Amino acid sequence: MSVQTRPLPNHARTPHLPPRSARIMLAGCTLLAVAAAMLPSVFPPGMPAARVPMWCLLAVLSGGLAALLTVRPATPRAVVLGLGWLLVTATVLQAFVVGDLTAMFSTWLVVPILALLAGQLPPKPRKALVAAHVIASACWVGIALTVAAMSMVAMTTGDIGTSRVTYELMAIFDLTLLPWANFATFLTGLALGLTTSWGLFRYYWVAVKLTIAVGILFVAFGFLHDALEHAAAEAEHLAAVGGTTAELSAAAEVAFWGFGGSMLSLVAAVLLSLYKPGGKTRHGRRVLTGGRGGQPRIHATIVDTRPIAEGTVALTLAPDGAATLPDWAPGAHIDLVLPSGLVRQYSLYGDPAETGAYRVAVLREPDGRGGSAEIHTLRAGTRIGIRGPRNNFPLVEAGTYLFIAGGIGITPFLPMIDQLHRSGADWRLIYRGRSLPTMAFATALTQQYPDRVTLLPADTHPRPDLDDLLRNTSEGVAVYCCGPERLISAVESAMGTPATLHTERFAASNRAAERTNTPFEAELRRSGVVVPVPANRTLLSAIQDIDPTVDLSCEDGVCGSCATRVLAGTPDHRDDVLQADERDRVDIIYPCVSRARGERIVLDV
Repeated sequence: MSVQTRPLPNHARTPHLPPRSARIMLAGCTLLAVAAAMLPSVFPPGMPAARVPMWCLLAVLSGGLAALLTVRPATPRAVVLGLGWLLVTATVLQAFVVGDLTAMFSTWLVVPILALLAGQLPPKPRKALVAAHVIASACWVGIALTVAAMSMVAMTTGDIGTSRVTYELMAIFDLTLLPWANFATFLTGLALGLTTSWGLFRYYWVAVKLTIAVGILFVAFGFLHDALEHAAAEAEHLAAVGGTTAELSAAAEVAFWGFGGSMLSLVAAVLLSLYKPGGKTRHGRRVLTGGRGGQPRIHATIVDTRPIAEGTVALTLAPDGAATLPDWAPGAHIDLVLPSGLVRQYSLYGDPAETGAYRVAVLREPDGRGGSAEIHTLRAGTRIGIRGPRNNFPLVEAGTYLFIAGGIGITPFLPMIDQLHRSGADWRLIYRGRSLPTMAFATALTQQYPDRVTLLPADTHPRPDLDDLLRNTSEGVAVYCCGPERLISAVESAMGTPATLHTERFAASNRAAERTNTPFEAELRRSGVVVPVPANRTLLSAIQDIDPTVDLSCEDGVCGSCATRVLAGTPDHRDDVLQADERDRVDIIYPCVSRARGERIVLDV
C-alpha cells in the first residue's frame, strides 16, 4: 500500500491503545502527583522528607511528557521512551524507597503508559520482557510457597516459641519480598500484554491471570496482612505467658488459608501459562499449519531517506548481510515492521530487477495512526523489518492502459509505466493531487513522458470529468486506479462496461459495514476443529483462537496478508483485495472482514 493501514494484530492488538490514550493517562498521572504533593499522606511514608519533592518530580516528568507528545508528536522515540523510563523509575523509587503506598499503586498507571509509548515490541525486547515476567513469577510462587509452608508450621507446631518466630518471619516476608515479587510479576505481565498480540483480554487465560494477580493484591492489602500481624501479636503474647498454639484465634487460620489460597492461585496461573500460551489448542499443543505461519521477516536497514515532495519521503531499504531480496513485480507492496512494532504497507517502486534494495514512498498522514509520522523521523542506518512482497494489484495483459492516480497512489504505477514504456505499449496517466509541490514524482513523469501524462493539481485545475473520460473508454482498455476512497468510488461509478477496472485502496471501503452479519461455523480442516463464528466476531479472530500464527496485517481487508484457501462452502467476500470480476471466487477468502454464505465454511487451516 502507498499509505498506512492498521498495525499488526491489533486485535490486541486489542489492548494496544493509540498515543492519545497515553497522553490522557499522563495527564491523569500529573493530576495525581500534584494532589499527592499538596495533600497530607494517607499512609505514613518511610522517608517523609523526600515524599513531597519526589511527587513534584513525578508531576514535572508526567506533565512534561504529556506536553511534549501534544506539541511535538514526532519527537524521536528514544527521547519519549527515555522520559517514560525515567517516570517509571522515579515512581518505583517513590513507592519502595521513600515508602509511599500511593506511589506503589500508581505504578499500575505509569507502566501501562510506558507500554503504550513503546508499542508492539520487536522479538528481542519481547523475549527479554517475557524472561523478566517468568523470573518474577517464579520468585513470587517460590516466596508464596515458602510463606504458606511457614503458616502451616506456625499453626500446627506444639511449641508456641517456634510459632512466634515463624509469624515474625512471615510478617517480614510479607512486608519485604512479597510486595516486590507481586508488583514485578503484575507489572511485567501488564507490559507484556500491552506490547504484544496477547493483549489483556483477548485470550481468557491472560484475563484470568490478570484477575488472579489483582485479587491476591487486594486480599493482601484488604485483610491478610492485618490477620498476620494479629496472629503474630497473639503468638508473642502467648509465648510470654506460657500459652500454647491451641489458644491462637481465628487470625491464624485466616493467615493460613489466605496464604495457602494465594499460593494455589499462583500455581493455577502458572499452569494456565504452560497450558495455553499465545493461543494453544485445548490439547495444549500449538497447531501449525504447514507453511501458513506467515511470511518470514527480513532484517533490513534504511540506507537512504530523502524528501521527494511536500510531506513525502522516499526510503531505500537494503537487506542486512549478503542476503538478496525476494523478487517482485509491478503492483507489489511490502510490510514495514517499524522500530515501534507498528506494521504498515507500502507499494514498491523502482526496478524489479534490482535484488539488493527496495524503494518505497511514504506520505505523512497528520491524522493517521502514527506509522507514517514515525517513518518520517527515521534516518539512514535505522534497522527495520520487511515482510513480503505481496501483489494484489498486478499488471495484466491489455491492448491499452489508463492509469488514474490520486496523491501518493502514483507509487505502484511507476514500475508499471516503466515496464509498459519499454515494451512499447499504449498507456496514459491522469494524476490528481492537492498541489503540484505535494505530487511526488510529478516533474520526472512529465519530463520523461510529456505526451502521456496529465497533471491535475487541485489548486489550479478542476476535477477531471470522470464520466466523460470513462464512459467513452473503448473495449480492451485496462483502467487502473489507486488513491483516496473518494477517487476510487467516483471511478467505479463512472466506469463503462467495455473496460476492466483494477483498484488498490489505501484503506477499507464500507463494503463490509453495509452487510448484515449472521453466525456460522468454520471447519479448520488441518486442525480438525470446528469453531463457531458469532455475528459480532470476525472469522479471523475465531481462526486465531486455534492458530495464532495465521498471517495478518491490516485487518481491514486491504493488504491481502490473511488470504486463506477455501475447501468447501461459499465465501461472502467483503474485502477490497479481489477485483470486481473476481468476487464470485469460491477458492479463497480474506477472513479479517469476509464471512460465509450459509451455515458452514471449510478452510485449509
